[in-house]
Amino acid sequence: MKLAVCGCSWSSVDPQHKGIEFGSLISSHINAEYYNLAKPGCSNFGIALQVDYALKHYDPDVFIINATTVTREEIKLKDSPRYDPEKGWDNVDFNHVLIEKYRDEHAPGYGKGYAPTIMIDSYGSIFNEDIDKTLADNNIVQRYERAFTNNSFEALKKHFLYIYDADVQRHKQQMILTYALQKLQLKGKKVIFSPNTFDWAEGYDMVSRDPYAKVCTKWDIPNTMLQQKGIADYLSVCDDLWGGWENSPGTQYDHHLPLEAHQAYVETLKPYLTT
Repeated sequence: MKLAVCGCSWSSVDPQHKGIEFGSLISSHINAEYYNLAKPGCSNFGIALQVDYALKHYDPDVFIINATTVTREEIKLKDSPRYDPEKGWDNVDFNHVLIEKYRDEHAPGYGKGYAPTIMIDSYGSIFNEDIDKTLADNNIVQRYERAFTNNSFEALKKHFLYIYDADVQRHKQQMILTYALQKLQLKGKKVIFSPNTFDWAEGYDMVSRDPYAKVCTKWDIPNTMLQQKGIADYLSVCDDLWGGWENSPGTQYDHHLPLEAHQAYVETLKPYLTT
């Protein structure tokens, strides 16, 4: 049996603290080969690309997919080739993930065609949680200079201020993810999908008073696939055990949560694996 995990940082492997994340725990529980494609900062379109990559290269029997916030953007890298749909996920810059180490330890063959044309990141990170800051003010300016000039950075800021609409993006990205999920259904795959942080728009409070969806997004998929609580919901474990996330070991990890939170999510997932 093969298991694939797709998502953003909440679902990812921390190369320095392996075996803590829910994917590893579930793979041990069902005795499955484990492929984790989740990437910090990934968008929902990126997650759909992860699904396609996993199907093509590993053909997993089981997928666990956690959606992410809608305020993430795919941005062309300067002086890169055009985006190539045939390359799919291999177009994506992997941010701070060390691809060679990741590939060898967690997904053999993953990234062999890696030749990035785009980066993916949240508006909150790009603008450093302050819409008035310049490109030079960003604490990881070296990363963003690969995609932006000062002028294009200011142009994106105006797009976010005056044109971008999180509610429209929720609907668009819901349709993208629904397509990916229905593809897996047609192929007879076992799927557990968690909306996770989908109804929250990370960083949108820079331009709007309300970063949350007006109503909970409804997903047109079977209930046997839909687990409403995603991994990010288990931040509550940190409140219960440490009085808050900032006091927990989760602050050390790329996936944000301590072992106890991942264990709690696993217990929620187990019934879905037997239906």
